[in-house]
Amino acid sequence: MSRLTPQEEAILAGIDDDELIRWVQELSRIDSVWRPAEGRGEAEAARWVEARCREMGLTTHFEEVVPGRPNVIAYHRFGPGPTLMFEGHTDVVTEGDPALWTDPPFSATIRDGRIYGRGANDMKAGVVCALIATRALLESGLPLRGRVLIGAVCDEEGAMIG
Repeated sequence: MSRLTPQEEAILAGIDDDELIRWVQELSRIDSVWRPAEGRGEAEAARWVEARCREMGLTTHFEEVVPGRPNVIAYHRFGPGPTLMFEGHTDVVTEGDPALWTDPPFSATIRDGRIYGRGANDMKAGVVCALIATRALLESGLPLRGRVLIGAVCDEEGAMIG
């Protein structure tokens, strides 16, 4: 006997586990360590998130807090009511010495049912879960109120400027 409501079942029915895993791997394979000497950071990861948001029809804003350090804010308004916000960050801490890794740090290797890679757990899987959950809400067909908002912010691992 299911303890889920019919509404909850309708939302969960829209989640494709294989796609969720694939998206976590895709995002985790993007090196989003802030590397100021190279002028690289989380911009590529933010663009990936923005593209997924646009694909699901969200109103999307891409805003650089400082050059190379963008936030992505995306939302859908169902109507009047409260806001459900998902928030996560796109930057990751440095991988350190790659020789100390069993697999390359940005390989997002699946082993023993787990994804291994820098940032997979903190917090790229969480960002992907927010995207997948939002899409499941949108595709459920349920009459919802308020809006759903995703904030994928920069620099959580540093000064938290996002």
